[in-house]
Amino acid sequence: MNIAIDARFYGTGHTGLGRYTTNVLKYLPNHLPGQTLQVLLRDAAFDHFPSFNNVVKIHAEIPHYSLSEQLTLPKILKNIQADLLYTLHFNAPILSKIPKIVTVHDLIKSHFTGLDTTTHARWLYTLKRLGYNTVLSKTLSTASAIIVPTNTVKTDILSLFPQVVSRSIYAIPEAPDAVFRSPTTTSTTHNLPSKYILFVGNAYPHKNLDILLKAATNLKDYDLVIVAKRTPFLTKVLAPYDPSHIHVLSELDDKQLVTLYRHASVFVTPSLMEGYGLVGLESLMVGTPVVASNIPVYREVYGDKVSYFDPSSSCDLIEKIRLALKTKSKTFKFDRTWDDVAKDIAGVIHARSASL
Repeated sequence: MNIAIDARFYGTGHTGLGRYTTNVLKYLPNHLPGQTLQVLLRDAAFDHFPSFNNVVKIHAEIPHYSLSEQLTLPKILKNIQADLLYTLHFNAPILSKIPKIVTVHDLIKSHFTGLDTTTHARWLYTLKRLGYNTVLSKTLSTASAIIVPTNTVKTDILSLFPQVVSRSIYAIPEAPDAVFRSPTTTSTTHNLPSKYILFVGNAYPHKNLDILLKAATNLKDYDLVIVAKRTPFLTKVLAPYDPSHIHVLSELDDKQLVTLYRHASVFVTPSLMEGYGLVGLESLMVGTPVVASNIPVYREVYGDKVSYFDPSSSCDLIEKIRLALKTKSKTFKFDRTWDDVAKDIAGVIHARSASL
């Protein structure tokens, strides 16, 4: 069977989606012996994709979420005679009649829809939302299987898209990267304050960074270190606050990030919605206590290993941070690896390909 894999997010240039794609495809071909995997790659990643006996690399220099994605990808899939398409995101070509296994990491864009969630002009944002809604609805309605990272996301899909059959959705948890399994790893990084609260993520509205900034102003003995890309969203959320005790770091490698986690007094993840929650797991693995917003997905992923706070209350966050600061450091071991993730995905592909 010819299985096409849309790996256009492959590489570090696409942040979370790129990391997910790269980690899965590092192992997936080994779990699909006897299958021909036709991996669609953009030019920048083409020469960097590892060699496997069952992999054929296909040039697919097509921008994500574009009209070309919808018009050109079906032609490529037809030309390479693909029998099945596996995508690592929801943006599948809806005009292609090839059976599809798709990945939906979250439905954040379905819930957070205001103009504060975009830097585009209203007309362009409206057009993009129309495209998103059309592609997502059609993809979920026609997919042979849907892979999600948590049961929370599965429940969300079934709530918003009642036409989707529950048994077609497979919850396959993600895994921390290998570097976080060695908490003694150290690396030089920027000059760090002696005591700090750590946030890792971006500044989109659903990340709820403003609640942490409010809380940090009342924790005078601790600085706040934010690891995020410098974007208009970050500039906007930081604007009302005194920058003297706020440190923004960008473009860190994994070893530098491990160092930041290890030396932080507490890690805070205040999101209003997520698909999974790797950042909290990474912190726990190196022994830094975690304070997380009390949302279903975090309850599912972290269980009783973290402290939870009301994401609408800076006072509650301050209280939980102060309690966490008194917590004795303890590292938690998470046995799940990206090889396990790839093996589980391969199981879905085997099951669906056998039914074709």
